[in-house]
Amino acid sequence: MSSVGMRRRHREKRRHAAKGRTPGGALFALITHTARMQFRSVIVWGLSLGLYSAAIVATFTTMDAGQMDRIADGLPEGMREAFSLTDLSTIEGLLDVRVFGFIFPLALTFFPILALSGAIAGAEERGTIDVLLGNPVRRWQLVVGNFVATAVSLLGILAISGLSTWATALLEDVDLTLGRTAGAFLNLWPFCLFFGGIAILCSAIFHRRSLAIAVPGFLLVGSYLIDVIGKVSEDLEGLRDYSIFSYYGSAIKDGIDWTDFGGITSCTFVLVLLTVFAFQRRDIYT
Repeated sequence: MSSVGMRRRHREKRRHAAKGRTPGGALFALITHTARMQFRSVIVWGLSLGLYSAAIVATFTTMDAGQMDRIADGLPEGMREAFSLTDLSTIEGLLDVRVFGFIFPLALTFFPILALSGAIAGAEERGTIDVLLGNPVRRWQLVVGNFVATAVSLLGILAISGLSTWATALLEDVDLTLGRTAGAFLNLWPFCLFFGGIAILCSAIFHRRSLAIAVPGFLLVGSYLIDVIGKVSEDLEGLRDYSIFSYYGSAIKDGIDWTDFGGITSCTFVLVLLTVFAFQRRDIYT
Protein backbone atom coordinates (compact mmCIF):
# COMPACT_ATOMS: atom_id res chain seq x y z
CA MET A 1 0.00 0.00 0.00
CA SER A 2 1.33 3.46 -0.88
CA SER A 3 2.09 6.07 1.78
CA VAL A 4 -0.83 8.20 0.51
CA GLY A 5 -3.20 5.28 0.90
CA MET A 6 -1.93 4.53 4.40
CA ARG A 7 -2.40 8.16 5.49
CA ARG A 8 -5.95 8.16 4.08
CA ARG A 9 -6.74 4.96 5.96
CA HIS A 10 -5.39 6.40 9.24
CA ARG A 11 -7.48 9.55 8.76
CA GLU A 12 -10.61 7.46 8.25
CA LYS A 13 -9.89 5.46 11.42
CA ARG A 14 -9.43 8.67 13.41
CA ARG A 15 -12.74 10.02 12.08
CA HIS A 16 -14.58 6.85 13.06
CA ALA A 17 -12.98 6.88 16.50
CA ALA A 18 -13.87 10.53 17.00
CA LYS A 19 -17.43 9.83 15.94
CA GLY A 20 -17.68 7.07 18.55
CA ARG A 21 -16.56 9.53 21.24
CA THR A 22 -19.24 12.12 20.46
CA PRO A 23 -22.09 12.43 22.98
CA GLY A 24 -24.62 11.24 20.43
CA GLY A 25 -22.56 8.23 19.43
CA ALA A 26 -21.91 7.19 23.03
CA LEU A 27 -25.59 7.60 23.97
CA PHE A 28 -26.77 5.56 20.98
CA ALA A 29 -24.26 2.83 21.77
CA LEU A 30 -25.45 2.69 25.37
CA ILE A 31 -29.10 2.51 24.33
CA THR A 32 -28.54 -0.28 21.81
CA HIS A 33 -26.34 -2.24 24.23
CA THR A 34 -28.89 -2.00 27.05
CA ALA A 35 -31.75 -2.91 24.71
CA ARG A 36 -29.85 -6.00 23.53
CA MET A 37 -29.25 -7.03 27.14
CA GLN A 38 -33.00 -6.73 27.80
CA PHE A 39 -34.08 -8.58 24.67
CA ARG A 40 -34.56 -11.97 26.33
CA SER A 41 -36.60 -10.39 29.12
CA VAL A 42 -38.78 -8.68 26.52
CA ILE A 43 -39.61 -12.03 24.92
CA VAL A 44 -40.31 -13.73 28.26
CA TRP A 45 -42.45 -10.92 29.64
CA GLY A 46 -44.28 -10.37 26.35
CA LEU A 47 -45.15 -14.02 25.78
CA SER A 48 -46.08 -14.66 29.42
CA LEU A 49 -48.46 -11.72 29.69
CA GLY A 50 -49.68 -12.23 26.14
CA LEU A 51 -50.58 -15.86 26.82
CA TYR A 52 -52.50 -14.84 29.94
CA SER A 53 -54.45 -12.17 28.09
CA ALA A 54 -55.04 -14.49 25.13
CA ALA A 55 -56.41 -17.15 27.49
CA ILE A 56 -58.95 -14.67 28.85
CA VAL A 57 -60.08 -13.88 25.30
CA ALA A 58 -60.24 -17.55 24.36
CA THR A 59 -62.50 -18.43 27.30
CA PHE A 60 -64.88 -15.51 26.69
CA THR A 61 -67.01 -17.47 24.20
CA THR A 62 -67.54 -20.29 26.75
CA MET A 63 -68.70 -18.00 29.56
CA ASP A 64 -72.29 -17.20 30.51
CA ALA A 65 -71.96 -13.43 30.40
CA GLY A 66 -75.54 -12.88 31.54
CA GLN A 67 -75.04 -14.96 34.66
CA MET A 68 -71.83 -13.11 35.48
CA ASP A 69 -73.64 -9.78 35.17
CA ARG A 70 -76.38 -11.02 37.50
CA ILE A 71 -73.79 -12.07 40.07
CA ALA A 72 -72.08 -8.69 39.79
CA ASP A 73 -75.43 -6.91 40.20
CA GLY A 74 -75.86 -8.60 43.57
CA LEU A 75 -72.72 -6.93 44.90
CA PRO A 76 -72.64 -3.49 46.56
CA GLU A 77 -72.33 -0.65 44.07
CA GLY A 78 -69.04 0.54 45.57
CA MET A 79 -67.49 -2.88 45.13
CA ARG A 80 -68.69 -3.09 41.52
CA GLU A 81 -67.10 0.29 40.83
CA ALA A 82 -63.89 -0.56 42.68
CA PHE A 83 -63.24 -3.71 40.68
CA SER A 84 -64.87 -2.61 37.38
CA LEU A 85 -67.61 -5.25 37.64
CA THR A 86 -70.13 -3.11 35.78
CA ASP A 87 -70.06 -4.73 32.34
CA LEU A 88 -68.95 -8.36 32.13
CA SER A 89 -71.11 -9.21 29.12
CA THR A 90 -68.59 -7.70 26.68
CA ILE A 91 -65.00 -8.70 25.96
CA GLU A 92 -63.88 -5.15 26.79
CA GLY A 93 -65.50 -5.31 30.21
CA LEU A 94 -64.00 -8.72 30.94
CA LEU A 95 -60.51 -7.65 29.88
CA ASP A 96 -60.87 -4.53 31.99
CA VAL A 97 -61.51 -6.69 35.07
CA ARG A 98 -59.13 -9.57 34.42
CA VAL A 99 -56.28 -7.86 32.59
CA PHE A 100 -56.04 -4.07 32.42
CA GLY A 101 -57.63 -3.14 35.72
CA PHE A 102 -55.45 -5.26 37.99
CA ILE A 103 -52.97 -7.85 36.72
CA PHE A 104 -51.14 -5.92 34.02
CA PRO A 105 -50.74 -2.56 35.83
CA LEU A 106 -49.38 -4.27 38.94
CA ALA A 107 -47.29 -6.97 37.25
CA LEU A 108 -45.90 -5.27 34.15
CA THR A 109 -44.84 -2.18 36.10
CA PHE A 110 -42.15 -4.26 37.77
CA PHE A 111 -40.31 -4.66 34.45
CA PRO A 112 -39.15 -1.00 34.33
CA ILE A 113 -38.77 -0.96 38.12
CA LEU A 114 -36.38 -3.92 38.07
CA ALA A 115 -34.55 -2.69 34.96
CA LEU A 116 -34.04 0.91 36.08
CA SER A 117 -33.34 0.22 39.73
CA GLY A 118 -30.11 -1.40 38.61
CA ALA A 119 -29.04 1.43 36.31
CA ILE A 120 -26.98 3.18 39.00
CA ALA A 121 -27.33 1.51 42.40
CA GLY A 122 -27.14 -1.94 40.86
CA ALA A 123 -23.98 -1.02 38.94
CA GLU A 124 -22.48 0.30 42.18
CA GLU A 125 -23.27 -2.93 44.01
CA ARG A 126 -21.72 -4.96 41.18
CA GLY A 127 -18.66 -2.72 41.18
CA THR A 128 -19.05 -1.84 37.49
CA ILE A 129 -20.07 1.81 37.78
CA ASP A 130 -16.48 3.05 37.56
CA VAL A 131 -15.91 0.94 34.44
CA LEU A 132 -19.02 2.43 32.81
CA LEU A 133 -18.06 6.00 33.62
CA GLY A 134 -14.45 5.30 32.66
CA ASN A 135 -15.68 4.97 29.07
CA PRO A 136 -16.68 8.07 27.08
CA VAL A 137 -20.11 8.04 28.79
CA ARG A 138 -21.30 10.99 30.82
CA ARG A 139 -23.51 10.67 33.84
CA TRP A 140 -26.58 12.10 32.15
CA GLN A 141 -26.08 9.69 29.26
CA LEU A 142 -26.08 6.75 31.67
CA VAL A 143 -29.44 7.90 33.04
CA VAL A 144 -31.07 8.79 29.72
CA GLY A 145 -29.63 5.77 27.88
CA ASN A 146 -30.95 3.27 30.41
CA PHE A 147 -34.34 4.96 30.54
CA VAL A 148 -34.78 5.15 26.75
CA ALA A 149 -33.68 1.53 26.28
CA THR A 150 -36.14 0.37 28.93
CA ALA A 151 -38.93 2.45 27.37
CA VAL A 152 -38.27 0.81 23.99
CA SER A 153 -38.13 -2.66 25.57
CA LEU A 154 -41.42 -1.99 27.35
CA LEU A 155 -42.99 -1.09 24.00
CA GLY A 156 -41.75 -4.44 22.69
CA ILE A 157 -43.44 -6.30 25.57
CA LEU A 158 -46.69 -4.42 24.95
CA ALA A 159 -46.53 -5.14 21.22
CA ILE A 160 -46.04 -8.88 21.76
CA SER A 161 -48.82 -9.06 24.35
CA GLY A 162 -51.18 -6.94 22.28
CA LEU A 163 -50.68 -8.95 19.09
CA SER A 164 -51.17 -12.21 21.00
CA THR A 165 -54.44 -10.90 22.43
CA TRP A 166 -55.79 -9.57 19.15
CA ALA A 167 -54.74 -12.64 17.16
CA THR A 168 -56.60 -14.85 19.63
CA ALA A 169 -59.69 -12.66 19.26
CA LEU A 170 -59.52 -13.15 15.48
CA LEU A 171 -59.14 -16.91 15.78
CA GLU A 172 -61.99 -17.20 18.28
CA ASP A 173 -64.22 -14.77 16.35
CA VAL A 174 -64.42 -12.41 19.31
CA ASP A 175 -65.45 -8.83 18.51
CA LEU A 176 -62.29 -7.04 19.64
CA THR A 177 -60.87 -4.45 17.25
CA LEU A 178 -57.16 -3.90 16.67
CA GLY A 179 -57.49 -0.20 17.49
CA ARG A 180 -59.14 -0.82 20.85
CA THR A 181 -56.56 -3.51 21.70
CA ALA A 182 -53.61 -1.29 20.72
CA GLY A 183 -55.00 1.62 22.71
CA ALA A 184 -55.43 -0.49 25.84
CA PHE A 185 -51.87 -1.80 25.72
CA LEU A 186 -50.36 1.57 24.76
CA ASN A 187 -52.11 3.16 27.74
CA LEU A 188 -49.97 0.97 30.00
CA TRP A 189 -46.74 2.48 28.63
CA PRO A 190 -46.60 5.84 30.48
CA PHE A 191 -48.17 4.29 33.57
CA CYS A 192 -45.41 1.67 33.90
CA LEU A 193 -42.64 4.11 32.96
CA PHE A 194 -43.78 6.52 35.68
CA PHE A 195 -42.83 4.00 38.35
CA GLY A 196 -39.69 3.19 36.40
CA GLY A 197 -38.84 6.88 36.67
CA ILE A 198 -39.25 6.67 40.45
CA ALA A 199 -37.02 3.58 40.46
CA ILE A 200 -34.16 5.24 38.57
CA LEU A 201 -34.46 8.36 40.76
CA CYS A 202 -34.16 6.19 43.87
CA SER A 203 -31.26 4.39 42.18
CA ALA A 204 -29.49 7.75 41.84
CA ILE A 205 -30.26 8.94 45.39
CA PHE A 206 -29.66 5.74 47.33
CA HIS A 207 -26.76 3.34 47.10
CA ARG A 208 -28.84 0.17 47.41
CA ARG A 209 -30.83 -1.44 44.63
CA SER A 210 -33.21 -3.01 47.13
CA LEU A 211 -34.44 0.46 48.13
CA ALA A 212 -34.78 1.48 44.48
CA ILE A 213 -37.13 -1.49 44.06
CA ALA A 214 -38.98 -1.24 47.36
CA VAL A 215 -39.92 2.47 47.16
CA PRO A 216 -41.69 2.42 43.75
CA GLY A 217 -43.17 -0.99 44.56
CA PHE A 218 -44.65 0.37 47.78
CA LEU A 219 -46.00 3.43 45.98
CA LEU A 220 -47.53 1.24 43.26
CA VAL A 221 -49.42 -0.98 45.68
CA GLY A 222 -50.35 1.97 47.89
CA SER A 223 -51.68 3.90 44.91
CA TYR A 224 -53.84 0.94 43.90
CA LEU A 225 -55.26 0.56 47.40
CA ILE A 226 -56.02 4.29 47.63
CA ASP A 227 -57.90 4.12 44.34
CA VAL A 228 -59.93 1.10 45.49
CA ILE A 229 -60.77 2.70 48.84
CA GLY A 230 -61.83 5.89 47.08
CA LYS A 231 -64.17 3.90 44.83
CA VAL A 232 -65.69 1.87 47.67
CA SER A 233 -66.29 4.76 50.09
CA GLU A 234 -68.00 7.94 48.96
CA ASP A 235 -66.59 9.76 52.00
CA LEU A 236 -63.05 8.93 50.90
CA GLU A 237 -63.57 9.46 47.16
CA GLY A 238 -61.33 12.53 47.24
CA LEU A 239 -58.35 10.28 47.95
CA ARG A 240 -58.46 9.09 44.35
CA ASP A 241 -56.95 12.40 43.26
CA TYR A 242 -53.69 11.23 44.87
CA SER A 243 -53.64 7.90 43.03
CA ILE A 244 -52.17 7.51 39.56
CA PHE A 245 -54.75 4.78 38.91
CA SER A 246 -57.48 7.41 38.72
CA TYR A 247 -55.58 9.01 35.80
CA TYR A 248 -54.78 5.66 34.19
CA GLY A 249 -58.44 5.05 33.41
CA SER A 250 -59.84 2.24 31.25
CA ALA A 251 -58.62 2.53 27.67
CA ILE A 252 -60.03 -0.87 26.70
CA LYS A 253 -63.56 0.47 27.28
CA ASP A 254 -63.29 4.23 26.88
CA GLY A 255 -60.20 4.70 24.70
CA ILE A 256 -57.07 6.62 25.68
CA ASP A 257 -57.54 9.85 27.59
CA TRP A 258 -54.75 11.77 25.88
CA THR A 259 -54.75 14.53 28.50
CA ASP A 260 -54.00 12.06 31.30
CA PHE A 261 -51.65 10.14 29.00
CA GLY A 262 -49.63 13.29 28.37
CA GLY A 263 -49.77 14.31 32.03
CA ILE A 264 -48.30 11.02 33.25
CA THR A 265 -45.66 11.14 30.51
CA SER A 266 -44.69 14.69 31.51
CA CYS A 267 -44.35 13.67 35.16
CA THR A 268 -42.09 10.81 34.09
CA PHE A 269 -39.84 13.20 32.14
CA VAL A 270 -39.58 15.35 35.28
CA LEU A 271 -38.47 12.29 37.26
CA VAL A 272 -35.75 11.58 34.69
CA LEU A 273 -34.53 15.19 34.88
CA LEU A 274 -34.44 14.98 38.67
CA THR A 275 -32.44 11.78 38.35
CA VAL A 276 -29.87 13.49 36.13
CA PHE A 277 -29.61 16.37 38.61
CA ALA A 278 -29.27 14.04 41.61
CA PHE A 279 -26.73 11.75 39.94
CA GLN A 280 -24.55 14.65 38.81
CA ARG A 281 -24.20 15.88 42.39
CA ARG A 282 -23.48 12.77 44.41
CA ASP A 283 -20.40 10.64 45.00
CA ILE A 284 -19.98 7.21 43.47
CA TYR A 285 -19.46 4.21 45.72
CA THR A 286 -17.21 1.55 44.25
